[in-house]
Amino acid sequence: MDTATSVIEKALAETPGDPLLKSWLAQANLIKRVGGYDQAAARRDAAASPSDVDAQLRVADIELASGRTEEAFDRLLGVIRRTSGDERNKARVQLLSLFDIFPPDDPQVKRARGQLTALLF
Repeated sequence: MDTATSVIEKALAETPGDPLLKSWLAQANLIKRVGGYDQAAARRDAAASPSDVDAQLRVADIELASGRTEEAFDRLLGVIRRTSGDERNKARVQLLSLFDIFPPDDPQVKRARGQLTALLF
């Protein structure tokens, strides 16, 4: 996976903004993150401590990788709603990276982007 990520990053440097390459890179990064998680422990941690931002981010990754896109987006939007400063920014950056997996006109991305905008402004 590291080699694939490196190749995609190199290609993206040559053609910045290519939506397909951005999507592949976001998918590869998600796979790498989720592969390093103990999913059961991540879910327990998130359920036991809703204020643990890192636990919520891990579960959002797991949800998205499991095809539960809306739940993942809603979880991250909830973190953004409840936090501020660095924690809020961390969740925002992760949400934006997950958006890159999908086409910009994806209805779930459009909905979540609208909610993110409302939360930030």
